[in-house]
Amino acid sequence: MNNTPYHGGKYYASTSLDWMPTDTKENFEKLMQDPLHRKYFQDCGWDQPGAITYQLNSEGFRCDDFDNTPCVVALGCSYTVGIGLPITDIWPTLVGQALGLKVVNLAWGGNAIDTCFRMADYWLPKLNPKLVCMLTPPKERIEIVLTEKDEFFSDQPKSDVFMPHSMSKHYRAEDHFLNMWFMQDQNQLINKRKNILAIKQLCTDLGVEFLDVDTQTTMTRSREDIGYARDYMHGGPKIHCEIADMFLKKYEQNQINLSSQ
Repeated sequence: MNNTPYHGGKYYASTSLDWMPTDTKENFEKLMQDPLHRKYFQDCGWDQPGAITYQLNSEGFRCDDFDNTPCVVALGCSYTVGIGLPITDIWPTLVGQALGLKVVNLAWGGNAIDTCFRMADYWLPKLNPKLVCMLTPPKERIEIVLTEKDEFFSDQPKSDVFMPHSMSKHYRAEDHFLNMWFMQDQNQLINKRKNILAIKQLCTDLGVEFLDVDTQTTMTRSREDIGYARDYMHGGPKIHCEIADMFLKKYEQNQINLSSQ
């Protein structure tokens, strides 16, 4: 039985998928009816069968199987998984290529920053990371551990992510915690900062550099500004190049600072 931490991708471990939420065949076919979208997809090469696939490793992550190879670890949500994009176009791949490191992508769609901490806490000591990069998920999300057990992974508690009430199946009007505490902006910011500091400390303990970039300042810009993925929801190759450049510039500056000490 697989005793590694629960996350949504474990259901699809060791499989190759042609589609993922929100990148569905139905949505793609609908978008292809629009001449502007069709031209965009054709220019990107995404109109061809198999242009975008999701090859998931034995733990259900979009990267090669884990080993002791020196690596860059990516943390985040669907933006980091690269939903709607070929794996060659997403920021973890670009950072790994630039630094000559294997990529371990611990992200999954819908992750909260709490999930990022939970994945980092378990996996970082078991890998050989030389750099950890996190594209911080939206602060409005919080991961909750459920009382129910997962039917496929019965040895572990199931977890899910609470989002704003308009998006979450877990919303209850009578839930005092979620309504009176977490729905307050300042508490969301505190939760976000605590997790960033916790992940940074995990990295410090392992002697690994940690860098973070905020989703709110990148992926929330207009589609005209950042391009779009095949699902017309997530950012396109352009913004992934920008994010990779942000991480690389931070990394280079840190190396300069270290060499001058």
